[in-house]
Amino acid sequence: MLFWSILTLLAALTGLWMARPFLRRGQMEMDATDSSISIYRDQLDEVERDRQAGLISDGECQAARHEIERRALSAARNLDQGFFVGHRSVPAGLGLAGVSVAAVVGLYAALGAPDEPDQPLAARRTEMLTQQAAAGDINSSIQLLVDAAAETPDDFETWWVLARSYAEIGDNASAADAYRHAVELSDNNPAVLSAYAEAMTLANGNKVPPAARILFEQVLAEQADSRARYYVALAKAQSQDFEGAVQDWSRLYADSPPNAPWVAMIRRDIINMTRFLKHDIIRYLPDATPAEIAAAGGTDSPAASADRVAELTAVLAADPTDYKAWIALATEQSGLGNNDAALAAINEGRRHFKAAPFVLQMFDETARALGLDMLDRGPGVTGPDADQIAAVTALSQEEQDDMIDGMVAGLAAKLEENPDNLDGWIMLVRSYANLGRLDKARAAYASAMDHYDGNDSVLAELRAGAGEVIGAN
Repeated sequence: MLFWSILTLLAALTGLWMARPFLRRGQMEMDATDSSISIYRDQLDEVERDRQAGLISDGECQAARHEIERRALSAARNLDQGFFVGHRSVPAGLGLAGVSVAAVVGLYAALGAPDEPDQPLAARRTEMLTQQAAAGDINSSIQLLVDAAAETPDDFETWWVLARSYAEIGDNASAADAYRHAVELSDNNPAVLSAYAEAMTLANGNKVPPAARILFEQVLAEQADSRARYYVALAKAQSQDFEGAVQDWSRLYADSPPNAPWVAMIRRDIINMTRFLKHDIIRYLPDATPAEIAAAGGTDSPAASADRVAELTAVLAADPTDYKAWIALATEQSGLGNNDAALAAINEGRRHFKAAPFVLQMFDETARALGLDMLDRGPGVTGPDADQIAAVTALSQEEQDDMIDGMVAGLAAKLEENPDNLDGWIMLVRSYANLGRLDKARAAYASAMDHYDGNDSVLAELRAGAGEVIGAN
């Protein structure tokens, strides 16, 4: 009852406030017409001051006064039209207040739930996440699963679904952690072990770590799991056992249904491996298409490819910042079976673009497409993880170029907002220089020098890290 009393009182006060104009006493008010009279009076005073200051002549002053007086008289004729009288209307005001009270109370009576207890914050959060998950938001679904796993840490099904959800959005590190809990609750079920080992591999940039290989081999000791067979072969390739890898993939391909989702990946790897080994692809892939045979080095014209290699080498000698030429050179060398030369081209391209992350992603995507990621890159060469490469791979060439431009522009924008980032300035200058935009590189370098003016130690580091690429002293 108290609640309804308070609600009614608040609704009544609101209604009275809305009815206030009807409850005021009658009064005469005036519109803006009479205010113009005082404006004309001020204008006359202003003209007189200008005459006394010598800004206008007596004749000009007299003409101005006549014009202002004419306008004032015209406004005065309308002055009687500027008055009106406001009348009090108590019934109208009380009626409006009553309607407001009835509307508010009736609406709450129909839609409100005053007898329901307050809902705790956690419950409201869960309800919101549930609604968002029902609408298809996978992140909300994952958060609900995280909450469920915290409440029931011994429930295998929760950890299993959570791990698969993380894998679906590409968060392989979190997926691996969730799979680890599922493995502990599944009594080392082979299917769960295989999924766990795959998540570990993907989180490691598609490099099979020793622990994952042990798990895959443990699975194979119990059953012929296709996923485990593929990754054991990949581990062999990454440890330079190319013969063992291509033989394993060939056997897996022969045992796989034609529509299996991993068939396309196996065909790609067999093509790359036969090119490395300079073997006849038909030996491992009897139904290879003409395009696949060509990609494996079976039908390309060596003379034409050699000419193209010479042409690209000349282009890069003149302009080593042409990243597309480095990619094309690696592709041609790989087609000729010169895997070491192809890898050297990729690594040299990386060296020139070491401060341009998105260009590095394109080099790594090319290396993976050519199978060069199975070779030793050499010391000090690192790249993005498998998820980053996949994101770039899905884009067209034009979109990838736009992404590179966007990365540089985004870095420039961040430095404009927060210039206290020496590494960012160095990366921006080197990125512009590596992309051949020396005018922008020099402008960015000058901005950084101005920002750090007076800080000799930082300026010295800036010169060492970025000055050389634009020829600054």
